[in-house]
Amino acid sequence: MELFAANELRLNKNVKKGDKESLLSLFSPEDRFKNTRVLVDAVENTTVSVSLENLGEIDLKLGDDMEKGQKKTIMTLFWFNERSKLITMMKDAGAGDTVKINMYKLD
Repeated sequence: MELFAANELRLNKNVKKGDKESLLSLFSPEDRFKNTRVLVDAVENTTVSVSLENLGEIDLKLGDDMEKGQKKTIMTLFWFNERSKLITMMKDAGAGDTVKINMYKLD
């Protein structure tokens, strides 16, 4: 697995272990549009493992070709149906908590 991108975002809401949330429901519009630098080239539909710092993880497909050095956001990395997929929370966390997001290129 190769690190594709990383960022830190703040939770928009309280979550409990077992809750099912999406990237859209977890983060405010402001945070979803926070720039993230792409670290490696990847083509559309490449599978990326998205890890939310001990909260949960999910595999999502990229919505477009990406080039190393590009600035992207959660909203421009993935198609809407990918961003909307549910992630099962592995622990409780509070609104305002900072979550480190690591994305790893799988394909």
